[in-house]
Amino acid sequence: MIQTNALLDVYDQLLARDPPRTADYAQAIKDARRLLGEAFHAGTNIRTLLQDHAEFIDTLLQHLWGLNGIPQHHRATLIAVGGYGRRELHPASDIDLLILLTDTPGEECRDRLSSFITLLWDIGLDVGHSVRTLDECLETARADLTVITNLIESRYLSGNEQLFQRLREAITPAHMWSSAEFFQAKFEEQQKRYLKLGDTSHRVEPNLKEGRGGLRDIQTISWVTHREYGTMSLQELHENRLLEYDEFQTLREGREFLWRIRFALHELANRKEDRLLFDYQRSLAHLFGYTDDADNAAVEAFMQRYYRTITDLERLNDMLMGIFRDRILTQHPPLPEMLGEWYQKRGNLISVNSPDVFVLYPTALLEIFLLLQMIPGVTGLTPDTTRLIRHNLHRIDASFRQQARHRQLFVQILRQPKGITFVMRLMNRYGILAAYIPAFANIVGRMQYDLFHMYTVDEHTLFVVRNIRRYSTALGAQELPLCAEVFKTLRDPEILYLAGLFHDIAKGRKGDHSVLGATDAYDFCREHGLNLHDASLVSWLVRHHLLMSMTAQRKDISDPAVIHEFAGIVASQSRLDCLFLLTIADIRGTNPKLWNSWKQSLLHELYHSTRRLLSNRTLLTHESQLLIEEKRSAALEPLLQEGFSAAECSALWQQFGADYHLMHSVESVLWHTRHILAEAPFKPTLIHIRRTVSGSSNVLFVYSKDRDDLFSRVVASLEQLNLNVVQARIVSTTEGFDLYTLHILGPDNQLIISDIDQQHIIDTLCNNLERDQPYHHSHRKPRILRNFNVPTRIHFSQQPEKNLTLLEINAGDMPGLLSRLGEAMDGLGLRVHNARINTLGEQAQDIFYITTRNCEMIVNEAQQAHIRHTLEQALQLH
Repeated sequence: MIQTNALLDVYDQLLARDPPRTADYAQAIKDARRLLGEAFHAGTNIRTLLQDHAEFIDTLLQHLWGLNGIPQHHRATLIAVGGYGRRELHPASDIDLLILLTDTPGEECRDRLSSFITLLWDIGLDVGHSVRTLDECLETARADLTVITNLIESRYLSGNEQLFQRLREAITPAHMWSSAEFFQAKFEEQQKRYLKLGDTSHRVEPNLKEGRGGLRDIQTISWVTHREYGTMSLQELHENRLLEYDEFQTLREGREFLWRIRFALHELANRKEDRLLFDYQRSLAHLFGYTDDADNAAVEAFMQRYYRTITDLERLNDMLMGIFRDRILTQHPPLPEMLGEWYQKRGNLISVNSPDVFVLYPTALLEIFLLLQMIPGVTGLTPDTTRLIRHNLHRIDASFRQQARHRQLFVQILRQPKGITFVMRLMNRYGILAAYIPAFANIVGRMQYDLFHMYTVDEHTLFVVRNIRRYSTALGAQELPLCAEVFKTLRDPEILYLAGLFHDIAKGRKGDHSVLGATDAYDFCREHGLNLHDASLVSWLVRHHLLMSMTAQRKDISDPAVIHEFAGIVASQSRLDCLFLLTIADIRGTNPKLWNSWKQSLLHELYHSTRRLLSNRTLLTHESQLLIEEKRSAALEPLLQEGFSAAECSALWQQFGADYHLMHSVESVLWHTRHILAEAPFKPTLIHIRRTVSGSSNVLFVYSKDRDDLFSRVVASLEQLNLNVVQARIVSTTEGFDLYTLHILGPDNQLIISDIDQQHIIDTLCNNLERDQPYHHSHRKPRILRNFNVPTRIHFSQQPEKNLTLLEINAGDMPGLLSRLGEAMDGLGLRVHNARINTLGEQAQDIFYITTRNCEMIVNEAQQAHIRHTLEQALQLH
């Protein structure tokens, strides 16, 4: 027989060294893996590579087992399990072994087994192993799903083969884990795994093994097939008519595509790795033939192929698990219950009455999803029905989309009181959304290669629709009571669902996606019977869906001019209500890490301020003065009761200037005033901490004599404590003092509740402000940021009415960013009067209101260029 496995030549060369040393074995393994990699890059079939690798390891282990001289050889068996047992051995995969014994080993046997495993580690094999007697193995297998699964795919290597056959016979469904018990346990295990990973595989750094539609799902299908039909081959699914030939091909090709990615990941990471991290995505894209790096096109195209493959596999998994459930678990199928002319209810599933329903009545391709919402107790479609939908998707063409009945059905789905999220997800999974809304097809599986979008565009879109729907539920009202109250006032909630469905639909197309999407949304709404006002409202929401978030997070919403400008764009209460709800749903659907109580408080403040302005339309300057007087009066009343005089309060406030009352709440004014008036005469520096009334953040205030490095010392101290600054307001008094009011959150954006923790913050700040030399700390760039070239962009603008220069800095977020900026600005002789600190994902968007030390604006272009260069250098981090 001709030897075709080139890796075995390496083994033959190893044996030529008589005897081989430990280093020789280690080198042979490296040589084999090098040849494996070369063959991969030369285009060798991936299944062949995995099996050749497994065969090489088989041969090596059999040789070493024989050399080991385990006493009473006939009483021990070496068995391959796990992926190695399936002969799916990737470059850095674990070598999973079971050493099976007839009885408990003696001391000499234990020593030899230990030396055998140690030798495997010494020569560079990542070995996972267990040593059990046959009785122990069977007892564990009866109780443990993972163990029985490993044994199902076990493979004999060396030793007592009869003992291995006794094991195989003892674990058959006739003796333990019947096909029904095994399927039920595996199905529940699969659902738990989905929930653990967020019930989606469409994350920007997905796990190709454990996620929906990943390798673990394909393995689960193989395990269930083996338990029911006695074979691990997917071919059996086609031969037993569980899969049509094209479905079998899709499953096999999808698995091979994932295998190739996993093989490449192991090579790139030089270790076992199943996550498509940003670190590897560009290299993988190039390896798979995507080379256009302009605007990250290569990465996004490769990842879109990955997500679409995963979606195909997910559909097949759902269908197969449904078929298995019917065949394995359902002993006595319930009688079908007729649902009109075209449908029937089978247990808790809906099916069509005959295979030609979608041919005779194409409307059913939409109508069946409306039924899912309207019929109580149903949880989905039968497997045969989902297969028929896939075969008939081509019937949703231009003529189908133009029919009034179909347009009415789609709007009806959005108007149902329940099931909107569930049905929209199914319609996306089965390809209905992409077929019915052609623009949606472009965003299916489309990755956004940036620092803060966690999901693909289609998955994000459906999360946004889910979040909007959630406002109407009891849980949503508990999470976001204001949103729930506003949602109740909406005249037509489907307007908001349509805005959510279209807000990112133009992502990936040339041009501004908000503008292009607004046009798509307007045309769709008019075609679907919405009147001119409602269609215009949906279009306006798509066009401006980023406006409220950007205003709240990047502008000073305590400034009436900002509120006036925002209100001028919004113009009406109905627009404000919808935009408020869409904005929060969008942020919460982008990345769970982006949403926190601080952002909620900003959006609430902007919403309420704009609502008041839209209600009374008071002139801005008049409103500002009224607001200042109102806040002063509200703060003065309790201060007088505490024994402070109106004159001393007024004198202090006069030092702060008029903007002080505009930028601070009454609670903050009270807090500052009582401590400064009571303590400042006796203490050079005041530091206090509290929680905001809303509980959205902690507030820290520092009152100290002005000094050149005060800003950098304060922010460096907070970063030393691993605290996040979400907003900084700085007021310089006419008497040479600075008042810092900083909204902060602890690690992972949590409130600092403990009195001990709060006192530690105060003590650290005091020490760092009093020490001779400022605190310095070295920082490394975060892993995720190393994969993005986030340019530092610095922009200057002027506010002559306030005698301030606005310095806007966009850069990759990194440990120590604020302290680096602060230190650099100190060196440049800049005074920071106010600051807006904001981070989106791993990107910082900070705004500083600055002057020179002499309180002069920075208008000279040469001076601005020098500041820009110095700050860019300060942010260079390796």
